[in-house]
Amino acid sequence: DVTWMAARLLDSLLGSLLTRTGEQSESAMMAQMAPILRKTLRSTVWVLGVIMAMNNAGYDVGALLAGVGIGGLAMGLAAKDFVANIFGGITIFVDKPFVVGDRVLIDGVDGTVVEVGIRSTRIKTLAGRIVTIPNHKFTDSVVENVTAEPARKIRLDLGLTYDTTPERIEEAIGILREVVEKHVGTENNTVIWFSGFGDFSLNVSAIYYVRKEADVSLTPGAINLEILRRFNAAQLEFAFPTQTLIHQGDEAPNPTAP
Repeated sequence: DVTWMAARLLDSLLGSLLTRTGEQSESAMMAQMAPILRKTLRSTVWVLGVIMAMNNAGYDVGALLAGVGIGGLAMGLAAKDFVANIFGGITIFVDKPFVVGDRVLIDGVDGTVVEVGIRSTRIKTLAGRIVTIPNHKFTDSVVENVTAEPARKIRLDLGLTYDTTPERIEEAIGILREVVEKHVGTENNTVIWFSGFGDFSLNVSAIYYVRKEADVSLTPGAINLEILRRFNAAQLEFAFPTQTLIHQGDEAPNPTAP
């Protein structure tokens, strides 16, 4: 009777606690964990109650526990991957390296988290496929949360023809700065410089940051299009790979030679 009352009391308290926690967190994984935790706690209470009853009845509980320990060790070794995934899921829930809806990158898989479960996590890749990853991978691997980045860094490299004068290089840098800094989707920490002498071009480079709320694809596209318009209007010519071939033929034969 005591075991039954203790099991019912703990089950009721844990059920109420998990229900409130699940409502606050709105986590699908908590909804999956709640019944497992409740059953585990109930089973633990009943096992302890049975052991105490057998001890009071005069049975050798020590030998029984030794046998259970050996069996538990064997089961633990057999189910180590399953247990690792369970603890991986708990780690994700507690540490929150990402939440459902975040874009993450792990072991070459780039996509959006659609579900976090007890054993595995499902990610929808950029190609639209669903990839299921065991939770222990998230504790053994580096996880990059792309959604959490404050801004997206963009590097732009342009090549101008070698007949471009230093003054025209400065003009190109000014146009780049004006286009990038005036766009509403960029931050104000832009860096633009004359980056070097290429094989066939004079290189101008720019580093700017796309704001978190801006589109990381459309913003660079709009900036590139405006740069093209402005460079064409200023008659700044882009370089392209060229080669100069010098052919040296054999000397012409001497017609007077015997």
